[in-house]
Amino acid sequence: MRNAWKITGLIGSAAIAISACSSPGSPRTPDAAPAATSSPSSGAPAAPTWAPRTPDALLLTGRATDPGVHIIQASTGETMLDLPAGAPATAEWQRMIVAAPHAATTTVSDVFVQPGLDGPDVVIDGAWRLPTIGYEPTPVGLSADGSTAVLVEATSAPEGPSAVSRFAVLKIDPLEGAPQILELSGSFEYDAISFDGHVLYVVEHLTGEGSAYQVRAIDLPAGTMRDGIIADKRNLGEAMAGWPIAQLRSPDGMVFTLYRGLEHPFIHALNTTDGWAICIDLPAAHTDDLEAALHWGLTASSDWSTVFAANAALGIVSEVDTAELSIRRSVTDASVGVTDRAVALGPSIDLAKFGHEAGGPVGRRIVIAPDGKTAYAAGPDGIVALNTSDLAVTARLLNGASVDGLGITPDGSALFALLHDGGRIVELDPANGHVFGTVPGDGFNRLLAVVPW
Repeated sequence: MRNAWKITGLIGSAAIAISACSSPGSPRTPDAAPAATSSPSSGAPAAPTWAPRTPDALLLTGRATDPGVHIIQASTGETMLDLPAGAPATAEWQRMIVAAPHAATTTVSDVFVQPGLDGPDVVIDGAWRLPTIGYEPTPVGLSADGSTAVLVEATSAPEGPSAVSRFAVLKIDPLEGAPQILELSGSFEYDAISFDGHVLYVVEHLTGEGSAYQVRAIDLPAGTMRDGIIADKRNLGEAMAGWPIAQLRSPDGMVFTLYRGLEHPFIHALNTTDGWAICIDLPAAHTDDLEAALHWGLTASSDWSTVFAANAALGIVSEVDTAELSIRRSVTDASVGVTDRAVALGPSIDLAKFGHEAGGPVGRRIVIAPDGKTAYAAGPDGIVALNTSDLAVTARLLNGASVDGLGITPDGSALFALLHDGGRIVELDPANGHVFGTVPGDGFNRLLAVVPW
């Protein structure tokens, strides 16, 4: 079987930008995230006549009703390229690994994002899928060097004292051969894989201890679990609990996962190369409010010296020093936002590339302008612009509109905002909030790349 995906006229690729340390007792990750609503919002901007900047832009988008993603022209809404629901095997999304489960088998495909080029397929026994993190629908599970893919069972994660968890590990450079099947006694979920594909990190849920869990490491391809657990090396005795909201994977093998905990949110910084972790506590506010917690987002500076965690619903922005793995500063301005509903979105894609054009920063809840001077945080009451030098609020855009995702053109001249109500995308001037126009179409739940065209 070869490509069932439709390529309608553009050769493209996109580069992905994108375990806990809280007291036991936090609930586990829900089976499904809340869906976007289409109820009217008094603060949502009207759709003006389209008057986009020049040049136009291409947007990588997705809808909750469609597992694939699509590149569309901003001014017309025309679909330029359809991509399957897969994970990128290269930094530029030139290849994608796609797992399509059937009743008793799964077809794994190596899809080249270019007309006329076909990669291999393999059919393996069992129903498998690529893993996802938290509420993010875009699949992960590939090592950064493009050598290894990890699949999880397509059914719900096993629970209870007699649970057995299974993972399938495939070599994908090239995609060939039978998978290595790992069977673990207990309830385990995918967490991360090392840069070189040699170590798989999994979250083990502890039976009879609420939502408590521990992170374990499995050496591949031997398939043996290492003794001991991956604990916070600054607080070795601290219990771990919570559930993931967002994750960033840095080029050097660090994985930053933002969790909601019972006492406070936190970032679990995992060094997948050397097998150690640090937990970074974020300011505690409304920890019992699940919807507000889902407004957390992560993004990184272009040199990865800083990771920003923001929640415009709670009015919290924290700056993490990635060298020291500690909070450099935080602001907790209650006027930044108010609690409202949330929606599941895909992970951030940073510096995406389509053809030879470099894309701008895109994020689930926060992005940094290309010049590094301004951060934009999305929330239930619009967009907050912050000065990255001191995290001071400098402007508020789209007041009254619930915003679920952001993307900026590489030159910083236009900001695209994904509106919660109706899943519409608007283009605005980041300097003054003027709305250039609304992208034709609605029902979008992901904005994954913005590329000039």
